[in-house]
Formats: sequence, structure tokens, C-alpha cells
Amino acid sequence: MDSVKERMFTRISGARIEVILRRESEPPKTVWVDPLYNAEAHGTDLLKTILSGDFPYPKSLYAVHDSLLFAVLDKKDALVLDFFAGSGATLHAVNLLNAEDGGHRRCIMVTNNEASSDEANELRQRGLNPGDKEWESHGICQSVTWPRTKYSVNGKRNDGSNIVGEYYTTLTQDIAYSRTFRRLDFVTAEMLNTAAKKKQIVALIGKEKLPQSLVKVNTKFIVSEKHPASILFDDSAVPEWLEALAEQDQVREFYVITQSTKLFTEIKEKVSELLGDYYVQEQVKRPMSEGFSTNVEYFRLGFLDKNSVSLGRQFKEILPLLWPKSGAIGKRPEVSEDEPDMLILPQNRFAILLEESSYAAFIEQLPTEGIDTIYFVTNSEDAFHDMSLGVKATNTYQLYRDYVDNFVIGSRRNSR
Repeated sequence: MDSVKERMFTRISGARIEVILRRESEPPKTVWVDPLYNAEAHGTDLLKTILSGDFPYPKSLYAVHDSLLFAVLDKKDALVLDFFAGSGATLHAVNLLNAEDGGHRRCIMVTNNEASSDEANELRQRGLNPGDKEWESHGICQSVTWPRTKYSVNGKRNDGSNIVGEYYTTLTQDIAYSRTFRRLDFVTAEMLNTAAKKKQIVALIGKEKLPQSLVKVNTKFIVSEKHPASILFDDSAVPEWLEALAEQDQVREFYVITQSTKLFTEIKEKVSELLGDYYVQEQVKRPMSEGFSTNVEYFRLGFLDKNSVSLGRQFKEILPLLWPKSGAIGKRPEVSEDEPDMLILPQNRFAILLEESSYAAFIEQLPTEGIDTIYFVTNSEDAFHDMSLGVKATNTYQLYRDYVDNFVIGSRRNSR
């Protein structure tokens, strides 16, 4: 099927947001029946493995993972936003997907810290209220979302205990297995002088491996292109049997009727040399104790003084928002000053010029490589454009002196 694009448009605060859903193959089925989508086994039980606690109706990690595949399989730098994070399954699934294909997808989760109704009633009876430290510790964010994220990323809990278990992945690998040989010395070729007696031996192997219908009166051995087992009734027919086995890679079990231990050993060596090991493609599992190689930050959303923001005096509080915007690379930067002239952060691959008058010094200190994103704090679009032309960064953004304006949809401009 050709690539299908479905477009959906909506308007927020006068700005148009375009969502493009790409389907490179068949559309997803209406009903998903893979056992991995079972919410009890891979949602509730998985969460208990990580937290040793309880959370009502968490989604299966793999149902979320496979849902994401339809949107971001070919977008290894995608940004996934979950407005109703709940137990944190979305970020968990993004981390697993990145681990599978080497992606750098980011995820923002938004949640409140409400306690469940039962816990809230119990806490109120104890004289506690929202905002109290103990009350907040029972909230969904502090007791579930954040711990799950922290433990799953580290692969262990705060007490140092490793998370026991494995993730199922979409990756496969070829595993080598040795072929099996069984010596049948309780009978001899002379004893198997009728087709019926030979069929009795074959029946012990199992019809799914070797059907009795292949047995004939004068059969010295059986080799079938459709079946995974072979039997040698007469050890005097070894040369012919080996010739028939050539390139029969599907045969994995060998039954040899012989009284000679030495001959049986020789037969094993010859068959192993002829066919070697066989390979089976198996699903790769990932130990939960390995965790994930990723950066995670926890932000508490609060309120800033509007007047201070309007005067550009809260840059220190705004800086954390620029870090994920720039790719969330390296440790989140912090500043002690309210408003430095500039920040050049090679470890985070972004830089910020806060004072236009320091542009020359900024350009002089800017490294020739390693900075992908630059922010210019200026209310002048012309100045922003001119300053952008003087740098080699992939992305440049205008930050208004009144920081509130930077977060109004449609108010920011970028040169590239």
C-alpha cells in the first residue's frame, strides 16, 4: 500500500496546528489480540514489579509502545507529549522504543498530584490537607509517575535493589542450537523386519516430527524435506543416509538404531560436520535491571511574579524550559545570576545571548562547532534576523524580553 497521509486541523488561540499521521503499510487493526497487550500482565503486574505498589488500570506497556510505532517509527527525534500521564506508561514506552532502534525521541509528561479518593478520605480523617507533605507523598505524581520513571530508567529502586524481569522487544536475533542425537540400542535392525515394527519405533518419536506413513517394508532410513526428525534403522546404510541428509537443514533430531557406541559417536561427528548447527530467530529480551540511557528531569509547575517576568528578571526560572527545547542533551544547566549577558553551553549544544550589546563578544566566544541552537533575547525582529545571519547554528530562536510572550502560540519567530 502506498504511504497514506491523514491530516487533521484545529485552531488554538488563532494558530493552526497541523497533525500528520503517516501509515506506511496496512492501517492498525480495530482489535489487538497479542498477549503482550494484556493490561493485567503487562500493566498492573509490571507496575507492581517496579514499584511494589498498586495503581488502578495501568495500560500495557506494549500496547502503548505499539501505538507509538504508528506515529513515530520513522521519527527518531520525535517529541511525544502526554497531557494525562497517569502511571507514566508513555515515557516508559518511548524509552523502550529508543533502546530498540537507537532513537532520541523525547517525551513530556504532564500530571497532577491528586491522591485517590480512598486515600484522600483517610488523610482528611487524620487531619491532613492538600499541600501537606504527607498528603503530597500519596499523590499520583510523587507515588507512581515519578518513581516509575526513575526506577525504570535506573534499573533499580532507591534502596539499591535491582528490578527483576525482562522487557519484550521488537528486535530478533538468530540463535544457534546444536542438533540432537539419540541412540536406540534396545532394538536391532534384525528385530525390525516388518513395516509394522518400524512404525512402532517411529510412533515413539511423534507424528508431528516424523509420520508413520513414511515407513516402508525395506526402509533403511527416513529423511523427509518436510519433517524435523530422521531415523536410521540399519547402521550399515550410513553412507546412503548421510548422502540423503545433505542440505536437509530442517532436520534437527536424529535417531540411530545401533549397538555400537563407537559407530554412534562417529555418526554424530559426521552429521554435525555435514549440517552444523541450526539457527532459530528469537525475540530479543532486555533485562529491566539495565535501565535506559536517557536524561530525565522532574519539574514542578508553579506561578512566577508577572511583573518580574515582564521585566525579564526571571531568566533563571525560564532556562529549564529551553533545555528540552534544545534536545535535552547533557545535564540540565542552571545559573546563579538572574540575568547573565550570555550563556554558551557546549555540553548542552545550545547558547543564549541576553544582551544585544554583547553580540560581538558572544560571536568571539562561540565555538565553531558543537552549538546547534542559539536563542537571542531581543524585541527587535530586525536585530534578531541580523544576529542570526552571523552564526552557523542549525536553529536560531527569538526570545522576547518579556518572557511571557515567548510562550504564547504564534509569537515566537525562528530564522530557519
